[in-house]
Amino acid sequence: MLAVLAALPVLAPILRGDGWWTAAAVTVAAVALTGVVVRVLRVSEAVLPLLQAAAGVIALTALFAPGQAVAGLIPTPESAAALLSLAAEGRAEIDASPAPVAAGPVVALVVALGMGLLALLADFLAVTARMPALVGLPLAGMALLVLSVDDQGIAWWAFALAAAGYLGLLGVDSWIRAGARGIRPLGSTGSAARAFGALRRAATAGAVAAAAIALALLVPVAVPGLGDGALFRMAQSGMIGNDAVTTTHPLVSLRTQLADDSGTAVLSYGSDDSDPDYLRTYVLDVFDGENWTMSSLRAGRNTRVGADDRLPLPPGTPRLTGDPVRTEVSVAGDARDVDFLPMPYPALSVDVGGEWFADPATQMVFRTGGGERSLDYRVDSVRPRPSAAELAASGGTPGVDPQYLRVPEDVDPRVAELARSVVGGARTPHERAVALQDWFTGAGGFTYDLRPPPLPEGADPLAHFLLEGRVGYCEQFAGAMALMARQIGVPARVATGYTAGTQVADDRWEVRRSDAHAWPELYFEGQGWLRFEPTPSSGDGQGTASVPSYAEPAPEPGGAADDPGPRPDTAEERPERPDPAGPEAEDPAAPAPGSATEGTGGSADAAALGRILQAAAVALLVLLAPALTATAVRHLRQSGATTDSARARAAWLGLRDEAADLGVPWSPAESPRTIARRLAVEYGLSGAAREAVWRIALAEESARYAPRPVVPRSLAADVHTVRRALRRRVGLAARVRGTLLPRSLLRRAGDVRRAARVRTG
Repeated sequence: MLAVLAALPVLAPILRGDGWWTAAAVTVAAVALTGVVVRVLRVSEAVLPLLQAAAGVIALTALFAPGQAVAGLIPTPESAAALLSLAAEGRAEIDASPAPVAAGPVVALVVALGMGLLALLADFLAVTARMPALVGLPLAGMALLVLSVDDQGIAWWAFALAAAGYLGLLGVDSWIRAGARGIRPLGSTGSAARAFGALRRAATAGAVAAAAIALALLVPVAVPGLGDGALFRMAQSGMIGNDAVTTTHPLVSLRTQLADDSGTAVLSYGSDDSDPDYLRTYVLDVFDGENWTMSSLRAGRNTRVGADDRLPLPPGTPRLTGDPVRTEVSVAGDARDVDFLPMPYPALSVDVGGEWFADPATQMVFRTGGGERSLDYRVDSVRPRPSAAELAASGGTPGVDPQYLRVPEDVDPRVAELARSVVGGARTPHERAVALQDWFTGAGGFTYDLRPPPLPEGADPLAHFLLEGRVGYCEQFAGAMALMARQIGVPARVATGYTAGTQVADDRWEVRRSDAHAWPELYFEGQGWLRFEPTPSSGDGQGTASVPSYAEPAPEPGGAADDPGPRPDTAEERPERPDPAGPEAEDPAAPAPGSATEGTGGSADAAALGRILQAAAVALLVLLAPALTATAVRHLRQSGATTDSARARAAWLGLRDEAADLGVPWSPAESPRTIARRLAVEYGLSGAAREAVWRIALAEESARYAPRPVVPRSLAADVHTVRRALRRRVGLAARVRGTLLPRSLLRRAGDVRRAARVRTG
């Protein structure tokens, strides 16, 4: 029961709220305690699972359907139907909601039911089948479930608690098995000695468990690939079914990449544009009231991309105007994980190997299966540079799908009021778009932070971000501006991909994971879809973000840009954001290009140094682990020897282990006197060392055969004396190998248990 309950916090990342804890704990306790009662009463174990399941159902009935039960406890057909209905509703809510799921009553029922089944399985494996080690499989399954649906992973303390519960279960089972074999593991028949032995063994077991848990927590930090969300990416990787394409949720992938401060390169590219634009990967066109998602894509023969084929013009875009740009991209690392191509927008054509498809509505280029480890492709595109007059003449939304103006009915009405207040008297769609953008980057008083404060319980994420918190990163800025644009009549959607990255040569740029970005795309008649940039740039925001020239505010003053909106707690307006073409010239506090503090470079260097130190610490711990383990075994053996026979045996086994570590021949067929004589002759033991080895041999002989063994008190010191003498006689290589790789640990399991067990005569 405790092992299963200790694993409950593992589920916390995928459940929001605390209403599920009690129900799950009560159900687990009902199943486990029923097993105790049934076994005490010696009822046949054949019916035990049925009785435990009945106890779990009673607990769930009392918690979730007491009105349909007898006395609020005894299940009835009506209560069973109610539980089934609630469970179906809870499962549907879990399937439809992204993590973390709000843990209302129906979700809490599903969690409690699952934990009850887990408790029943754990009880069967640990007690009935006497295979407690297998309990680790369902417990690990819980962790795998969380890691596959949530990119943030499991808190270290939750993992440590679950691991401690599992190791505790193994320790208790080992204790019970030892008692069943007639072994007296507590050192003596006296109550005080038994208590002391119990405390000593509990402390030893706790230390071993703590070391194991510490290694499990530290090794993934130091070893690349073990702590970077690989399991999540694998679980969320692209699949195809009924020719509909799904992939990792773009915003989840965005959060994962932004949190990566390692400086890992995603791709590099060459461009004939001296100031390249963003590389767009995904387009999110559906807002459900809380999250932006991507419409389903379909791969068909008519959407396949050919080397000589031009990409379809996006709907509502009569023509592509702007400067022609050629971009040649080379993906870094394993390109088999790339299922959507990062590329400039809008594109004329793309030349890429393999089978790829283009979405006609968005120009997203994707594939439905894995590919080669390397990926290079060329994109011909145009760089839109509409003039202010051209954008001012844009009006209406002919040719664009009405879905880009769709706003869910349950969106907080205060958001629409805020949007209208921000744009004020702006006359054209372009003026309203620029007013919205500048409000986010200036007068709105927003703060860029990759780790915003937790959302208050029950709060609407969008309304809280816009009206109260005003702290977030590009995902919140882009999504909020796109929604507000729709509310003021400008078609909008969210795009994700990468900023232009960092220039590494005259015509070469490198894009890192930390350059991942999200931005809104707004539609203008006659011009098509254009990107805007509401996320603050410079050192206080996305360091490589840039504002396109057409999105700069008009030179004449406008009321919208000066209106901070309903923000009573903002004392003064922020200064205007510096010119993106040269922020260093206007902001003396901005980092110089290429400096260690530019963007995330400083934190990346610090993180890299931290990882190196952590890796060194883990490597040192792993290197010394065998030596520390051997030392702990010897110390346990000696400290637990409370009788003369036990002390003699501990000294003899210590000498045997030292011989094994140093490569000194040792045969169990030889008597103690024969071994002592051979060691003294072959290794030139003399003086104190010769006397010590004979005392150890005669004590072992006396303990084996004498009715009342005669054992000197100096045996522990004698072992140390002989050990030093033997180490002086063998070579340096043997001494180093004997310390770092003690062969005594490789003895068969029975020998190890006997070496570590305290015997009493």
